[in-house]
Amino acid sequence: MRILNFTKSQRGEELFLKIINKIGPIAGIIVAILPLALYLHSRQPQKLPIGASFTITNQTIQLEVAREPQELYKGLKFRTALPPNHGMLFVINKPEIISLWMKDTYVPLDMIFLKDGEIKNIVRKAPPCTTKECPTYSSKYSVNQIIELPAGSADSLGLNIGKSIKINVTPL
Repeated sequence: MRILNFTKSQRGEELFLKIINKIGPIAGIIVAILPLALYLHSRQPQKLPIGASFTITNQTIQLEVAREPQELYKGLKFRTALPPNHGMLFVINKPEIISLWMKDTYVPLDMIFLKDGEIKNIVRKAPPCTTKECPTYSSKYSVNQIIELPAGSADSLGLNIGKSIKINVTPL
């Protein structure tokens, strides 16, 4: 009969290998699933608080307000519906010509481009983009605000180029 004497170092190595054998498969699964989880999370619609409104033709329109770069970028992407009298206000720090697209936006929208509340351009009924390359929609003029509403809202509210909208913004 032979007695094996393990040194403290050998027992440590053996314990380490046992731990790796248990953790390895779990770590592998996590590494495989993590990119999918991150991808799915990035495709969730953002829900911003109602931070502004305007009233026109006796209708009050509630607006989520996007100010930060990531909020501006995501906008209304991945929404499957947008209630009537509800939309999003994009606040741009410095007036500039803005181009938008409908990539990953699932509902048709009206885009109202404004400078200090005055309508400079309107894109009516922009359809969701279903192709690899999406068309862009330009403000044509320098603007510092954009309102996106459900398609058809600009017409039903009587919005036209040159008209002013008094937007009531809730202070931060």
